[in-house]
Amino acid sequence: MRLVYLQNIDDAYVAKAEISVKAFGLSVRRKTKIFTRKTSENIWREEKSNKIASKRETAFLNKWLKDHQKFIEH
Repeated sequence: MRLVYLQNIDDAYVAKAEISVKAFGLSVRRKTKIFTRKTSENIWREEKSNKIASKRETAFLNKWLKDHQKFIEH
């Protein structure tokens, strides 16, 4: 997973991530997902399907938010 952008909109955080599927060291497929998290909740959801993010995705998203939060806060 690779972070494309992370921003704070109204009362939610929005993160766009690019997910690459690799086979034999080559990138076979890339998929872009947008995740949202309300500031009052601690649950990341995929914007398109409104599904809760997996544990692995949540770990990445929380780390990115922790690392970049001071830059995106107003």
